[in-house]
Amino acid sequence: MTRQCSALLIVGLVLALPLDATAQARGARPPVSASSDPAAGKKVFDAQCAWCHGNDGDGGTGPNLHGRLRHATDLKSIVDIIAAGIPGTDMPSFRSPLTERSTRQTAAYVQSLSRAAARPVPGNAQRGADLYQSTGCGSCHTIDGRGGIVGPELTGIAARRGPAYLRESIVKPAATHPPGYLVVRAVPKSGPEVRGTRVNEDVFWISIRDAGGTVHTLDKSELTRVDREIDASLMPSYESRLSAPQLDDMVAYLSTLRGAR
Repeated sequence: MTRQCSALLIVGLVLALPLDATAQARGARPPVSASSDPAAGKKVFDAQCAWCHGNDGDGGTGPNLHGRLRHATDLKSIVDIIAAGIPGTDMPSFRSPLTERSTRQTAAYVQSLSRAAARPVPGNAQRGADLYQSTGCGSCHTIDGRGGIVGPELTGIAARRGPAYLRESIVKPAATHPPGYLVVRAVPKSGPEVRGTRVNEDVFWISIRDAGGTVHTLDKSELTRVDREIDASLMPSYESRLSAPQLDDMVAYLSTLRGAR
């Protein structure tokens, strides 16, 4: 066989390969396909992702995946996030435990969540907004730059947490302890104890913000003990303070807070 015939044969074989096989022959990642199977992706999601994002992707320690996704605009970007993680966040890389096919399937399922119509939340959001103000929630939490700083900012809380998580955070705040709000109790050798959330701590000093918002910077050498209350929260439970309809209204309001659009 002549050199020219051999070259034509190789070209013909390459052109006859399916697209995925051609990409693999070149050492490239197969292209992301919109035909990736969301149903198969849900099985992977339930096993690998639901721990943080909730069983239906409605948020937990990880963001709510329904509606607009902050870090992902299309299927490819979701694939990239699953494979590489998001630097500076708690989202790790899943390149090792997942195959490329499983990654694409999971991405297709996540995309289907973001495109699905929002599920109705029981309660009245306007009544919930009024209740939020009347119960003094704004003295601890900030929304759109207004409010207190003792508790977490709520401007975009619905983009991170789903209705079930929001409800639990109201009735059992210690069970949904947010990161960065560790409760500590410092007992000085003389003077009253200070209890609040830890703002900063090193070998010699600890700064604590009390329930009134005042920050106390204490010299550890002047303390008899520092207790770290891992399962505590400064936020009181509203389980007995709100009726069931009021709780529905409050969750309905919080579920509208998705941040800047």
